[in-house]
Amino acid sequence: MLAHSSKEDESVAMYIDEGQVVFEWQNQRLTSRTLEGQYPDYHQLIPHEFERELTLDRKQFISSLERIAVLADQKNNIAKVSIDSESQEITLSVETQEIGSGMESMPAQILGDDIDIAFNIKYLMEGLKALPSAEIQMQLNNNLAPVIFSPVGGVKMTYLAMPVQLRS
Repeated sequence: MLAHSSKEDESVAMYIDEGQVVFEWQNQRLTSRTLEGQYPDYHQLIPHEFERELTLDRKQFISSLERIAVLADQKNNIAKVSIDSESQEITLSVETQEIGSGMESMPAQILGDDIDIAFNIKYLMEGLKALPSAEIQMQLNNNLAPVIFSPVGGVKMTYLAMPVQLRS
């Protein structure tokens, strides 16, 4: 809201009260409740070492995800990512009983063994769109452990995505 309706040199007043925070600028006021409780210790979820590491073109990855998302089942929105280190490519696939299936491959620089892993496609795309770089790095261990996405070069940022279990 501030980025679209205020000037860079304009001051913003911030008031913090029990359970809420208020921002005031120009003739506008934004009030928000604060969360109660302890914020989760996300550092515990981030692995310190990774068995697999991929470098991908972010825009191409997002475009591929958007194309196969059209076929994703609205109930679970699951996309499978198959990592093939020999051919140095990943394959994105979706299978639904009512609609059909879709598959798309793209090149990637892959270090580590082959693996199939699945994600909720909406959550994956949300995080990838927020990463501010042309290339991204994907780091993972196994198909049920947290996966880390981060921009290559520039801003230090981490997006943690939890995979979903694939049914046999």
